[in-house]
Amino acid sequence: MNKKGSWGIVGMGVMGASLSRNFAAHGYKLSLYNRYVKGKEEKVALKLARKYNFFDEDLAFESLEDFVNSIRKPRKLILMLPAGEAIDEILQNLKILLQKGDIIIDGGNSEFKDTERRASFLKENEIQFIGMGISGGQKGALEGPSLMIGGDRKAYETVKKDLNNIAAKDSKGNPCCSFLGSGGAGHYIKMVHNGIEYAEMQLLAEVFEILMTYFKLDFKLVQNVLESWQNSYSDGYLLRITSTILSYYDSEGSNFVSKILDKASNKGTGAWAAISGAVIGSPNSLMTAALHARYTSSMKSKRIEFSKTSNFTKKKSSISLKQLKKVYDLCRWINHHQGFDMINTACKEYNWKTELATVAQIWSEGSILKSKLMETLGTSFCNSSSIMKMETFQNSMNKSQKDWNSVINYSGGNLIPIPCISASWNYFLAMTQPFSNANLIQAQRDFFGAHGFVFIDQKENSLNHGPWNR
Repeated sequence: MNKKGSWGIVGMGVMGASLSRNFAAHGYKLSLYNRYVKGKEEKVALKLARKYNFFDEDLAFESLEDFVNSIRKPRKLILMLPAGEAIDEILQNLKILLQKGDIIIDGGNSEFKDTERRASFLKENEIQFIGMGISGGQKGALEGPSLMIGGDRKAYETVKKDLNNIAAKDSKGNPCCSFLGSGGAGHYIKMVHNGIEYAEMQLLAEVFEILMTYFKLDFKLVQNVLESWQNSYSDGYLLRITSTILSYYDSEGSNFVSKILDKASNKGTGAWAAISGAVIGSPNSLMTAALHARYTSSMKSKRIEFSKTSNFTKKKSSISLKQLKKVYDLCRWINHHQGFDMINTACKEYNWKTELATVAQIWSEGSILKSKLMETLGTSFCNSSSIMKMETFQNSMNKSQKDWNSVINYSGGNLIPIPCISASWNYFLAMTQPFSNANLIQAQRDFFGAHGFVFIDQKENSLNHGPWNR
């Protein structure tokens, strides 16, 4: 075959097709592959190639072997497949077809330990492997995503220029693409990104419900408030799309959101993030609360059943929109603090040399987490590795106690659950408490399990037992 693709893309779903179009728009000749499933997936790659004239129909395949042979050596492939068995299955086949020095990039939301296992599997044949987190959704994949790279550094240097070309560019024109560490670092940081995203979405959902109560279910007034916040430090991609979503009405004049069943779904990355925080001992209460809020929402029939047994009544309380906005902003600072602190802890645990300023920079554009806050963090992390130590946060937080009290009291008085707002407040209180109640926990553990404890005036490696164990 005379024609050769400079890149091969596997999987022509929404993300794979969009990323392929992005590459093609930047002048790359692509080989496209999609599996054949009779009656479900037939000639998918060919149909895409025919739809857009910048693809070559002769480089659209259902045969994996023909696809591999159509790519220029050393071959560079990106897998855009669902996490799990689908990736393991195709890697088994590609391992046989590829040669020493070829590069495979997994662009899906894979679990980071799976990425490390797959890298070892392919290394047996000297095939290089990269785990690449992609943020930005369908639009980002098409117009310029945020790319989080982990794995083989040598392989990254080979593909760096091409990935920089198709990545989003920040306000200074720098590509939102960077090597973040060996092994599964790229997919790990994408996992944390998704955990932060879960909490950001839940915070907006809680603000939405508070505003709906405040404005007596007037969607237009709620939408106006959120739209006005875009002209402030609160601005971000998720705030903007939320305001846009609330502007849609059906032909009968009903707001579109009011017609959607209130059962939130998830694809698993939020659970991975929550579990990983527990494994490495990094508090991530906001992303965990957001995950559990989705689980609770999915129990619709039980919620209806239990609501009939509750005799709680609403109590009058007051709140200002200024107070709500301030608390929302501070919750976002705390959410980001937990996420970045988790990355910091993971880097020490897994021996990655990831710069937090770099992570913030590549999330500042093309990412679902794009916001004015993220732009600020890209600079602030050059001076401090902890958001809670940043002067801007401290000054705002120290003047906010009345605002927190008003939001919490208003929500409680109106029977509005606020898991992420509450988690933010409780985390701040716990992290600024020099003496906690954990001494009693240690005494309890020693009483029933003889686990021991340390006295206040002793070194941490000392171990003592209480009088109850004598």
